[in-house]
Amino acid sequence: MKLKLLIICVLVILVGCNRQDDEIITETPKEQHVKFLEDYGWSIDRFASETKYAPSTLPSYQKHVKDLKDLGHVDLASFLDREVIETGYILQEKTTTYNQIVGYILESDHEIIGGYLVFNHELEQKDGTFTIDQSEMNPMLHRKDLGSNILP
Repeated sequence: MKLKLLIICVLVILVGCNRQDDEIITETPKEQHVKFLEDYGWSIDRFASETKYAPSTLPSYQKHVKDLKDLGHVDLASFLDREVIETGYILQEKTTTYNQIVGYILESDHEIIGGYLVFNHELEQKDGTFTIDQSEMNPMLHRKDLGSNILP
């Protein structure tokens, strides 16, 4: 019995140590997310974040829900009692003012219910870290609506 327990412990340790520290975890964008952003003229560079709001927890995030409605033009009032997933992607495009654009997609029950953009000005610090100097939430805009502000 003790030998079996020892073998199991050794296997658990070996399996747990199998992950490389320099392994990079990436998220493949969902096909419907790629299409949604492409319909607005945007292309995904990389995954940024995902936040899952469990049913009936959105009211706890009053400021964010209010910002989404007021600035992002996404009204979540009919989704407050349902699970909502908010996924962000850093986009390939940049503007003359903002060097990072993040496209956020909101979905519930596997259906996209809205989206918005956050325009960031990201600065690299002397120690190699990055900070966001300024940030601006906007409704989901078509890329062409920004005209000549988009960098080639």
